[in-house]
Amino acid sequence: MLGEQINTRRLHLRRLRETDLPLILEWSNSETAHGPYLTPNPYTAKGLWEQYAGNAFWQQHDRTYLIEKRQTGLPMGSIHYWLKPARMDAAVISIKIALPQERGKGYGTEAQKFLVIHLFDQIGVKAVEVYTDIDNKPQQCCLHKLGFTICESLTYDDHHVARTGHLFRLTAADFQEKAVYRYHYE
Repeated sequence: MLGEQINTRRLHLRRLRETDLPLILEWSNSETAHGPYLTPNPYTAKGLWEQYAGNAFWQQHDRTYLIEKRQTGLPMGSIHYWLKPARMDAAVISIKIALPQERGKGYGTEAQKFLVIHLFDQIGVKAVEVYTDIDNKPQQCCLHKLGFTICESLTYDDHHVARTGHLFRLTAADFQEKAVYRYHYE
């Protein structure tokens, strides 16, 4: 099925499976998995199962992928996108590298890059947006590398926690101009 998996040189982004639910539950309740810039969204086992059974993680306009190392299959985090209800041609991405030892190695940049390519080339969005905490310098560096620009600084809701941050945006025109999306060396 189109978009159920996205492969990069080092990563495999794939649709969540039922067997992933214990890991997603563990990460959802872990401050360590969320790091200093994300707010945990603690699931209960029952609530997570109900969401999975109801396809809440895999809908036409709202999908969550598990991020794995391609060579070893090690699950490292998740990446989620949804189309904005008021503007179905704009997607929002959120990413979590849940294993602290895997942060700072470029996996988040790589996952976001290939999801952005998928969103523009396969889904046909006109813009991709990312909210990031004002102190999350690694994510801001990543987004600049991927051609995103800051649209505004604002307060946003992160699982019922108000955060101050930036809204970054990449338009279709900017996406077409950026060499990072055309040359992959893979």
